[in-house]
Formats: sequence, structure tokens, C-alpha cells
Amino acid sequence: MILRILAVVAAISATALFFASKGKLAEQQTVAQKAKQATVAVQAELTAANEQITLLEGSLYNERDALANEKRKVESMRSEMYTARQEVSRTQRQVSEAMKSIAELESTARRLRTDLLQSEQSLASSSKEDEVEQLIERVAELEESNADLKESLEDAKVTSSTSRAPEYPESSSKIASIATSTYSSGFTATKSQALPTASIGAETTIESLSAANGLIALANSPELGLSPGTTVTIIKKLKALGKIQVSQVSDDLILANFLPGAKTHEMIAGMTVSLLR
Repeated sequence: MILRILAVVAAISATALFFASKGKLAEQQTVAQKAKQATVAVQAELTAANEQITLLEGSLYNERDALANEKRKVESMRSEMYTARQEVSRTQRQVSEAMKSIAELESTARRLRTDLLQSEQSLASSSKEDEVEQLIERVAELEESNADLKESLEDAKVTSSTSRAPEYPESSSKIASIATSTYSSGFTATKSQALPTASIGAETTIESLSAANGLIALANSPELGLSPGTTVTIIKKLKALGKIQVSQVSDDLILANFLPGAKTHEMIAGMTVSLLR
């Protein structure tokens, strides 16, 4: 009996243990399933995290490349800025040198203008001196002619008074009156002596002129008698306007070049001038 009781108790205990272990096994299975699910979820999260890490690594690599590019761009901009600064400094030096050159050229131009004015004044004064010398020579020649005429008149008076006075008193008085009138009327009795031409020369007309090219065209006439190479002075109202040198001569025109000191601003086309040799 005892053994039977023990066997029944053992069976009951075994049954209880079986059911208890089975419940624990179910719980363990449930825990294991939950653990598997958690593991799967963790693995999925790890996979997602790995993917994000990979993306972040790619982004970081790209950012590094972009940063390197920006650094290269900054270095290039720095070098360009340095080059630009050098160019600006060199340009400033060139501008300052150009300003100095301009100032020197302006001073040279002013000095040349002054020299040109002085040259024109000296040329004008020299031309006036030449005219005065020519007038003095003409006056001397006229005085010589006047002296010769006086001598001829005195000889004519003496001859007429010694030879013809007794026979022809009326004719002697006529001769004296004629000689006196001849002497007072401008020396017409000395036709054998050629007087110099007038100081202002023959008149002509300015057809055209170009001050920039230094050329002038005059109307030609037989009275002028100009030939290539002849140098004459242009006169207007007894004022010397400048000298010209004839280069070409045709039937109608005379082409000449202005010599230094000519007052071209006082000459216009259509003006009537005189030419003094």
C-alpha cells in the first residue's frame, strides 16, 4: 500500500511537474519568440543604422570633396586677388607715369608754343626790317634819280640860257617851264633810268588755302612773273602776312608752300593781296 501510495504521489508529482514544466516551456517558447522578434527588430534597426551610416559616410565623403573644392576655389581666388592687386599697383604706376609724361608733354607744348610765337614775332620783325631796308634802298635810288634830274635840269637851263636866250626868249621860257613841270611831276624826264618796282608788288587773289597742309593757291597773271622756287611775301594793307615759296605755276593758278611764321589765320579764300619779292 505504501508503495502504491508512493507511486500515486510520485505520479501526481510527476504530472504536476510535467504540467509545470510544460507551462514554463510555453513561457520559455513565448519568451524565445519575443526574443526572436526583438532580435529581428534589432537586426532591422541595425541594418537601417548601417544603411544610414553608409549614407552618412557617402555624405561625409561628398562634403569632404566639396570642402576640398571650396578650399581650392578660395586659394584660386586668393591668387587671383593677389594678381589683381599686382595689376592694380602696376596700373597705378603706369597711370602716374602717364600723368608725368602728360605733364612733361604739356610743358613741352607750352614751351614750343612760346618758341613758335617768338619765332613768328622774330620773323615778322625780320620781314618788316627787310621791307624797311628795301624802302630805304628805294628812297636812296629815288634821291640819286632826283639828283641826276636836278643836274640835267641845271644843264638844260644853262644850255638854253647861253645858246638860245638872245634869239628865242619865248622858247627858253617854255623849256624852263617844261623842265620845271617835268621835275615837279614825278621825274618823267629820266625815262632811260629804270626805277624799281613798287614795294607792295602786283596784286592777286587767294583762290584757296590749307593751313594744316601749309599750301596756298593764288590766281596767276602775267604781271606776277613768278616761277617755281621763287620766295615772295604776302602783303595786305601794307602789312606782311607771311612768306611763301612757289612750287608749281600754271596758266591760271600758282601753288605755293607757307614758310614758317606765316599768319594763315589772317588769310581767307577770295582775299586780294599783293606779292613782294
